Amino acid sequence: MRKELKAVIAAILALWLFFMGFEIGSYVEKQKISAELGTQQVQPQTEPTAPTTTAPTTTAAPAAASDTAPTPSIGNAIDVITTYPDNEVAAAPTEKETTTQKTAPTAADASKLSKTQVLQRATEAINKLKTAKNMTARNQETISIQITDCSAKSAINLINSFISKKAGDKIVTYAFKDGKAVGVDDSGKEIKDEGEVTPNQVIPPTDAAFTLPEAGVASASAAQNGAFTTYTIKLKEESATLAQPVPTYNSQAIGYLKMTDLQMPGATITDARMHYPGSSVTVTVDSDGRVRQLQIHLPMDGSGAAKMGFLAGTASFEGFSTQNWTFTY
Repeated sequence: MRKELKAVIAAILALWLFFMGFEIGSYVEKQKISAELGTQQVQPQTEPTAPTTTAPTTTAAPAAASDTAPTPSIGNAIDVITTYPDNEVAAAPTEKETTTQKTAPTAADASKLSKTQVLQRATEAINKLKTAKNMTARNQETISIQITDCSAKSAINLINSFISKKAGDKIVTYAFKDGKAVGVDDSGKEIKDEGEVTPNQVIPPTDAAFTLPEAGVASASAAQNGAFTTYTIKLKEESATLAQPVPTYNSQAIGYLKMTDLQMPGATITDARMHYPGSSVTVTVDSDGRVRQLQIHLPMDGSGAAKMGFLAGTASFEGFSTQNWTFTY
């Protein structure tokens, strides 16, 4: 899970506990609240419109491998697309196929691929990408999260206002040479706290291979658009708790929010529940098998309880994180 998402959730925890002090302030001496929370002050802000949780629209497939446009086009001219449910098998072999050895569908037959074949090809493409030596990778990440309820109800709008400013879009570009690069933001400034990284360290799932088992796939589809093939995989719904924080399939294909990363000095999470209703991974490859676009959509909602000194409260939130990667070689 990228650090920006962790920072947003940590901010939710911090502000939520901070405003709990004002809720309790009606019957607790203000001096005690000040001692627990320090001298932090929050400036009044105009109530904003809470960020929406609508997933971004998929962009369109690259015109050609030599095209230097930053965002290949994949979604507006799809010729064919077929989704195979869990219990459906691949299309029957043609007369040209022998009974002893079936011929795998060619790129032109992408719509005939089974769920197993889509998963296999997407896995191979993503893992090949994670070991690439020379390429330019550009990622536009969007984070949209809002508090839906919390103990300090009077602070919900103000907390959401803060979150919307800290979340939003972030663009990072890596020009990999010999498998290493230092990321730069959209202004060209190096991201020094990240340091020199490899593709495997920044492309999800970070620091691990893409190893999603078929048991974790809700649906899989393939689409052909000229020389480009797009594979789309939707993960099964799953949940996690503070006691069992690792969502099996999301951790193998995308990553997940490590609840222990949200601990703050003086604050302790006493309960937490995360729900992943259906993440998706979409990868587009060219005729040479090189990944040209990778899109990851991670919707989520959760709830939890925390305490800071004599303060304690509960909160719930919902939202999503999306990563849109484009690659040139």
